[in-house]
Amino acid sequence: MERRNEILNLITKKPGITFRGLARELGIGIGDLQYHLRKLEKEGAVFSRKIGKRRYIFPKGFEEEAQRLIIAISTESRRRILLLLMNGPLSQKEISEALGLSQPTVSYHVGELQKLGIITAEGRGRSVIYSLNYDPETIARIIMEYRPSVWEGLADSLIDFLSGVGDGE
Repeated sequence: MERRNEILNLITKKPGITFRGLARELGIGIGDLQYHLRKLEKEGAVFSRKIGKRRYIFPKGFEEEAQRLIIAISTESRRRILLLLMNGPLSQKEISEALGLSQPTVSYHVGELQKLGIITAEGRGRSVIYSLNYDPETIARIIMEYRPSVWEGLADSLIDFLSGVGDGE
């Protein structure tokens, strides 16, 4: 029971943690974790959502909007795409060039973001334009509230960028 409480406490502290991330952070075996998660799910204390190959675990009653956003920001490429789209709609080519990612990689990630309902795609001529379905403030709030380490990394990147801006003069 103590192990189960430890698992539940970490899920509550880090909602949307992946199954593998949970096993890694707690240092427990896959079989042991599966057993305890099954028990916690039967008790209604937690639930999981499987997206692609990853299983994300949330505490009971965790808000639907935040679930989708946490899943979306769990991958760095998706997080970078979302941050880029916070400035306004862009085409796949523009996203690809801005992030230095191949177009097939961008296509995969925007497809996943569309499945989650985070972004929409609109055909304009030969291009597809992607835009956010969420207010940028909501995305920022979710990152700050549930993934402070991600927020700190973004702040560090911004500081690095801003300190490099004046170097060329």
